[in-house]
Amino acid sequence: MKSLRFCAVALLLPQLVFAGFEIGGDFSYFNPGLTTRVYPSLASKQKTHFSGALYTGYAHITVGLPQVVTIGFGPTLAYTNQNSVDGVTIEEVSISRFGGDAKIQIEAIPFLSPYIRFTLGKDTISWIDRGSTGAGRYIAESTAGGLYYSAMLGVQLPFSSEFALYAQAGYTASPGSRMISRSYAVDGVRQTVNVPSDTDTAYSGWVIGAGGRLSF
Repeated sequence: MKSLRFCAVALLLPQLVFAGFEIGGDFSYFNPGLTTRVYPSLASKQKTHFSGALYTGYAHITVGLPQVVTIGFGPTLAYTNQNSVDGVTIEEVSISRFGGDAKIQIEAIPFLSPYIRFTLGKDTISWIDRGSTGAGRYIAESTAGGLYYSAMLGVQLPFSSEFALYAQAGYTASPGSRMISRSYAVDGVRQTVNVPSDTDTAYSGWVIGAGGRLSF
């Protein structure tokens, strides 16, 4: 009996193949709500809603059982730059991301491959706030950065073994990180900045988008 089990396992193992390497990229709609201090003199936190494009790229090593499941894992990069206008106040945020990405994809359905993917990594946030104070115009620049995560559900439509399109949607967030004021100027004149020690920022939002991938 043990010999039969060993033979069954030996026959199954070659099917767990190294499927290769794939790269992909997508364009998504991202609507983060970012909670932070707008400029150094503000005593309380304020939530600002943004919306715009999020550009993401990834590279995966893939393994799996043919016609059953494929598992991919590897690095991912993402970037977004968005503006929010409220009267004379213009707020701009840029978020750069680098992390690790993992995807589990079901291959048992013909012409359709649903998947779930998880990402965990480090982000860098650049925050610029422009507006009026008294009789002048101010501009404040701050940075932050911490851990971020995302969870996505998607479906892939293969056109060949090398090329496929995909669509996905999910949730992403950065729980919070310390915000550092880089500069604060009124009418072009730099001002002394006194930043409270508890200054921080966090964001979260929904993501929906589409892209393509190439397999090698």
